[in-house]
Amino acid sequence: MTVMKLAALVLLTLLIPAALRAQDRPTLGLVAGYPSSVGVIWNVTGGVALRPEINLSHVSGDSGGGDLLGIPSPSTTTDGTGVGVGLSALFYMGGKDSFRPYVSPKFTYTRTSTSSSTPSTATAIGASTSESSSSSYAASGSFGAEYSIHRRFAVFGELGASYSRSTSSSTSVFTIVATAIANGRITQTEQSQAVTSSGHSNTVATRTAVGVIIYF
Repeated sequence: MTVMKLAALVLLTLLIPAALRAQDRPTLGLVAGYPSSVGVIWNVTGGVALRPEINLSHVSGDSGGGDLLGIPSPSTTTDGTGVGVGLSALFYMGGKDSFRPYVSPKFTYTRTSTSSSTPSTATAIGASTSESSSSSYAASGSFGAEYSIHRRFAVFGELGASYSRSTSSSTSVFTIVATAIANGRITQTEQSQAVTSSGHSNTVATRTAVGVIIYF
């Protein structure tokens, strides 16, 4: 066997297992991360992956109190929902098969809506309602690493910075009950008044994330 044939055989012996491992890596996986989000990861190529995600939230509750005389105030009920979607692109920077560092730009959009209502009281304050909503766009860049514990199970962690812009608006409707006495008769009239407000904010902050991946 010549030296050239021997060198070719050694090269094939080294490259074939690596190629088989690369082809054996699953293409799709389910991602569960913190802060709370659920998504999927799609390994487009050996060095690029896309990770769309979604997070949902719902909150409801009630609150009440009383004045200095101990007269209880009506209970206010609140109900709110939030929906967020995001997309990350992962660009792997080599590394071993089990440890894969990467850089990741990410874009997210979040919208929340909240409503609250308070029933009327025995005083001059009538029922009141409030509706508010907010939307936020955020762009971030992170450095992260993915570590494969098993062929179908991996963990990851990320550290970076983000910029977000938020827009919020709210409308509150208050009802005032006016009581009048005329000619021995008591009459009550209701007047409603709406108050609206809006605002914008910009935020720059650090960003961290951890999670697990279960490959199909």
